Amino acid sequence: MEINLDSSQFPAWNTKLQATWAPIMLSPIMGGYERLVVGVAVVNSEGFHVEPANAVDRLHCFYGDDAFATISAIEIAIDHLRNELALRSVEALTDPNHVISGVHVGELRTAEGDSLQAIGKSWMAVLSSLYQEQVEASKIVASNANVADPQESSGDRLPFLVCDYVKAQRAGYAGFFSSDLREGKQRRKKGSSHKVIIDFSGSKLVANFGTLKAGALTASVNIVKRRLWDLKVERDRDPNSVLDRKHEMILQRPHADDPQLSEKQQENLNEAFEELEHQADQEELRLRALNTVVEIGDHVLKLEAA
Repeated sequence: MEINLDSSQFPAWNTKLQATWAPIMLSPIMGGYERLVVGVAVVNSEGFHVEPANAVDRLHCFYGDDAFATISAIEIAIDHLRNELALRSVEALTDPNHVISGVHVGELRTAEGDSLQAIGKSWMAVLSSLYQEQVEASKIVASNANVADPQESSGDRLPFLVCDYVKAQRAGYAGFFSSDLREGKQRRKKGSSHKVIIDFSGSKLVANFGTLKAGALTASVNIVKRRLWDLKVERDRDPNSVLDRKHEMILQRPHADDPQLSEKQQENLNEAFEELEHQADQEELRLRALNTVVEIGDHVLKLEAA
């Protein structure tokens, strides 16, 4: 008996995907030679992934109180790059459009890996002193489940990033932001004070800022609810209500087509937003969702200049 076989009937030896990747670098001192690898961008025809520096707190050892500005610049740059990759794919790396001076894309290279995320993680671990490899969730003991997330304990970083972006565009608007945002102070811990906190109080707009985090949705929703309440109290006691200032709770939430989120996570985000929107409607406040720090900052600039 004669059996005809061809290569398509055998499993492929190489099942790893191929992608283009590049380091994202920041020069923290203008005109200096120092370079920090703050992220790795990985992209192919199927999508993209940006693996950011996750140990940026180490910068405090180098820059002290000045580290916050550098950390804010890193987060704005990474956030903007994700938006650019979603719109322009690999062109965002070959012809970058940066919003932060001192940021640039390194040499593009090709790599193979189990996933875009795996490629990004492996190269960040090799290239960046601002990156720490994470322990797999399956290896974390159950007793750690109640340990607070450092970012959660210090509050949402979004208001600081928006403040830095707006100040960079219009220095004169700095006075509209709360003092802790202007001065880069650590955010008040949740529950540590009953004082009403307003992030931005301009002549045309009063706003608080919050983030809907897919990985910590319940906690972030509770924070946003508190910020909505603060906004309501401020509006009701506002002596300048005759000026008809807009009062908005402005959220940052992932893109609807964010490839890094599952369909279920997007459903949960939609449900959470609808719940918050209902609460805002009851208080006659405006709830607005935008995708990036740049979009939020531009919205603030537009309304305040109207």
